[in-house]
Amino acid sequence: MDKFINNRKITALWTCAVYGIICCTAAGCTRSGNKTSPSAAPATASDTTDSQPSTAPMDTSATSDEATTNGSLIDIDVIIQDELESGCEIYAAVMLLHHYNYNVDEFTLTQDYLPVSPTYFGYDGNYYGPDMNSAFAGEPVLGYGAYAPVLERTINDYLADQETTYSAVVEKGITLDNLCNKYIDAEDPVMVWITTDMELPEDYVTWTVDFADENAVTEPGDDFSWPINQHCVLLTGFDSENFYFADSLEGTITCYDREQCEKVFEAIGSQAVALQHQEN
Repeated sequence: MDKFINNRKITALWTCAVYGIICCTAAGCTRSGNKTSPSAAPATASDTTDSQPSTAPMDTSATSDEATTNGSLIDIDVIIQDELESGCEIYAAVMLLHHYNYNVDEFTLTQDYLPVSPTYFGYDGNYYGPDMNSAFAGEPVLGYGAYAPVLERTINDYLADQETTYSAVVEKGITLDNLCNKYIDAEDPVMVWITTDMELPEDYVTWTVDFADENAVTEPGDDFSWPINQHCVLLTGFDSENFYFADSLEGTITCYDREQCEKVFEAIGSQAVALQHQEN
């Protein structure tokens, strides 16, 4: 029953002229790799076959200069997602914290602060795991992922051990455009949940929930489904045509068509995590 999720076949790669920004069609970029599901994980919602690429238009002439002229682009040192192959959320969180001069790495954040819960087959033959709003499903080395409330808790537990006036907050039900108006214009990057290929999610892995806390959207015994191309990146900029992301899979800044990004962001739950300064 071993099953691994193959990399999507992506249709186009465009490299911007400045700072190595990768500009993509709505179908996405050539990837160094997608999240890989653990072995024996059943894809129960649909087969893991390639979907047809989106035909939404993309302005492939966008550059970082245009972003700073017609929008905003935050300078971010992108960390490549190498050792924690399923830990895009952790890499995005580390890049976010580095922007505010916190000296933490992905291993410390994972080992000391990230709540995790295993996925496994029970004696009854059912596949079990957590609500991903409550804990990381599996492990960042080889697992599934976690949603915004888990990363908010992870970051805040780390910040509680620092002398700081910052705290992480979850933004839900908001658009990327509004996030840019609220945060990017103020030079504050934001963790956002999208997909690796900027295509709408179609294929899922489903398990029975065995762990749910106050942030869960399910209860123990319910089904929870994870889109196999789910990804977490750092929103760093925008212009009139594109949104820009610090992408740990690519190890660089990528950009995608605004309209397609909004569709995918909404499909993954319109969820984000930002840092806010807390007044004394």
